[in-house]
Amino acid sequence: MIFMQQASCRLRWKKWKTKTKQKFVKNQATFKARAVEFFIREEVLKFGDFTLKSGRKSPYFFNTGSLCTGEQLADLGELYAEKLNSIPEFRDATVIFGSAYKGIPIAVSTAIAISKLGRKGMRAVSDRKEAKTHGDVSGFLGVIKRGDKVVIVDDVISTGGTKIEALEKLKEIGCEPLGFIIAFDRKEKQQGSNKTALESLVTSTGLPVYPLATASDIAHVKPEFASVLEAHLASTA
Repeated sequence: MIFMQQASCRLRWKKWKTKTKQKFVKNQATFKARAVEFFIREEVLKFGDFTLKSGRKSPYFFNTGSLCTGEQLADLGELYAEKLNSIPEFRDATVIFGSAYKGIPIAVSTAIAISKLGRKGMRAVSDRKEAKTHGDVSGFLGVIKRGDKVVIVDDVISTGGTKIEALEKLKEIGCEPLGFIIAFDRKEKQQGSNKTALESLVTSTGLPVYPLATASDIAHVKPEFASVLEAHLASTA
């Protein structure tokens, strides 16, 4: 009798885990679709014939620098906050760090949005590109202390240099970087490498990188773009 009860409990536990996992996957797919729809609607993600800074051709262009209205930044912050709040590794984070310059509005809007989710004590912090010689001569904007646990936010990963620099600055003052959240992962292999920029950053830092959406997610929102996207990613492999 006891054995049958134990078997029944294990079966119910297994079913619950399966159902929970399916719900999580569905929620993640919905979240990514919302992110892509937002990027397209606000023209952060544009389609056409573009030449990137690296010289590589691309059928789309991604740039969060055009987000500047209160409504746009509020929506962006909500996406980042929702993502941050869903990641177990980030549950003890105390600081949201955004590198100058594009990372600053992302960090600030995320801190505002996550306060509405109950995490009111999280601080938005950024670094200074130019050293100050008067007043507050700290290399940071905002309050950051030894022992702070930090999530780094940014829009995309190009070479990863800015992220590595941020890690070094944070470690120098005794902070613990927990990982990264970026807006978009292009999923393209880096030139001369068999890894994407995201994969290279994970390998070099040992920290997780979570995108709000990836190039593959575009096809779920714009299925007519699927073949173009597939051909583009194949050309970078």
